[in-house]
Amino acid sequence: MLNRPNHNSHLIDYMGINVLKASHPQVRKLKRQQQGHSAHGNKVWRSSFVLMDYLSTWEIPPGSKVLDVGCGWGLAGVYLTKHYQAEVTGLDIDDSVEPFFKLQAEINQCTIKFEQRSFESLNKHDLAPYHTLMGTDICFWDELTTPLFNLLRRALDAGCQNILIADPGRPPFWALADLCVAKLDGEVVSRTIQQPWKSEKYILRIGDQ
Repeated sequence: MLNRPNHNSHLIDYMGINVLKASHPQVRKLKRQQQGHSAHGNKVWRSSFVLMDYLSTWEIPPGSKVLDVGCGWGLAGVYLTKHYQAEVTGLDIDDSVEPFFKLQAEINQCTIKFEQRSFESLNKHDLAPYHTLMGTDICFWDELTTPLFNLLRRALDAGCQNILIADPGRPPFWALADLCVAKLDGEVVSRTIQQPWKSEKYILRIGDQ
């Protein structure tokens, strides 16, 4: 009798969330079906784990609308959906991440909306419904700093109460952080997790929390 594959070995259990590994059979199948990814959305980034750890320390009203910019597989959105009953929309310019995004949500038995569009296309009307805007590993090129700063400023002008951007500390992120500290009353905090790996990241935060 053949042993059935243990799918638990293809998942990371973190803070009550099942996180897909690259070795998961359905992930491997999706990758074989695709020709590539246009914006580095083809895996879960470690900053997502640090952001989830940070999110465990703050309060958000149940049912709050959250926009996850550059969402990739949507891990932080899954966390907020499961633990805070947030209404999360994941937005990514790379449409090839949508099947991974939906698979991650399905495995965690939650529903999250996905939109394929650029963050530059978001105007104040688009941003007005959201209580929180968040992102992980989204400021990785120098040319992204100014558009992201403009996005965050539009979000605040539209009434967004909280902004959280997690990053390992790339130079473009620090350029963004400097602008936000100087002009948007932002601050940067460092946060370290021990599991599933020891990892230190930085979180730019703006707003009430």
